[in-house]
Amino acid sequence: MDPEGIGVEPEEGFARFIFKVRHGGLTWIWRRLSSEFVLPTTKPGKIVHASLRRMLAASFSPLRTIRRTLIDATPIASNTLYAFYDLKVEPITFDFLWFLAGADLARRVNGLEKVHAVIVPGPEDGVREEDPAYEAVVDRDARRWRILNILVNSTALLPACSGFTLAGSRKEAAGILSAAGGAHYPYGYESAMPTAHHPNDCLIPARTGIRPIGVLRATPQGLRYVDQFIANFSKGRRLITITIRDYAYGRDRNSDFNAWSTFARGLNPAIWWPVFVLDTERSLDPIPAAIAGFRILPEASWNVSLRMALYQRAWLNLGVNNGPMGLCWLNDQSRYLTFKMVTPTMPQTTIAFNRSRGFEPGESLPFATEFQKWVWEDDALDVIQREFQEMVVRIDAEVKA
Repeated sequence: MDPEGIGVEPEEGFARFIFKVRHGGLTWIWRRLSSEFVLPTTKPGKIVHASLRRMLAASFSPLRTIRRTLIDATPIASNTLYAFYDLKVEPITFDFLWFLAGADLARRVNGLEKVHAVIVPGPEDGVREEDPAYEAVVDRDARRWRILNILVNSTALLPACSGFTLAGSRKEAAGILSAAGGAHYPYGYESAMPTAHHPNDCLIPARTGIRPIGVLRATPQGLRYVDQFIANFSKGRRLITITIRDYAYGRDRNSDFNAWSTFARGLNPAIWWPVFVLDTERSLDPIPAAIAGFRILPEASWNVSLRMALYQRAWLNLGVNNGPMGLCWLNDQSRYLTFKMVTPTMPQTTIAFNRSRGFEPGESLPFATEFQKWVWEDDALDVIQREFQEMVVRIDAEVKA
């Protein structure tokens, strides 16, 4: 799809660079160089950035040692890993779930009991500068809203998380880092030159057999609310969720409403109870005609804890590749089918992007259970029906065994 008639952006290599220069000009070149200094994506940039961070760490080490031993100005919990989510380099999205999973793995590697999340404000009114196309859809006010409603609320989903700090300044976060010493994540983090977490922090160890990775869980109160919902409305049927992506940014990644509606209407209503979870950005709009008459739980669109509880209690969760599905991916007590893993027109969902994380088409997460699958085809009706029936057979066979 090329709605603006500018051509399809190549996935990688010199052709992609030429495409960017042609359509972005000098402005794009300057923004790309600035971005590479802050959050490098090229191999040379990563090497230089890592070297500078090590130099900073070495220069700050004596002062930090003095502060920890003599001043002790910042109270630090014992046996706790301090995990820094720095909004100078990190997105305010459901990527935060991967950060929590990575922090928990780092906690276990270091033999610690708890994780304390520290959210560090970015330089642009507390956030980072984004690509203009993204900024036009998700402006700074929207991103600041997400800090509380996605990031902070998600900390409750990591059982080992004992608390969080929403730092009021980068200086405050630097003080916590100084007091925490080596017990911090991401590895090599320096507040003066921050580095971001990466899903590979979990994926690479998982491919060597390290478990668990899917450590996120619904909260007890969230489960109580969902159990109440199920008891009142399910009538004993099997709950399946259908998560809809209907977003103004990256529209090519959106769900096929008609396919999902037709699929849901074709289910035996005596056995199945489909519940739709709408995109948060559209959940206050009139209900789309294609899914009129189905049960919708709008509260789950707005409350991360309730959404996780719904996914954990569901017999099966279905949806396209989007942020909220990460709640299923990183909870090994959920069952799911995630469709549309590749959207060639979006840089975050190309084949090349997936390969950068070690995935070849057809693969699922290396720590996925037998009831968790990525489907590398679009959410067409026949694909949904085929994968659903195969998973039903698989789950029923396990139940009967």
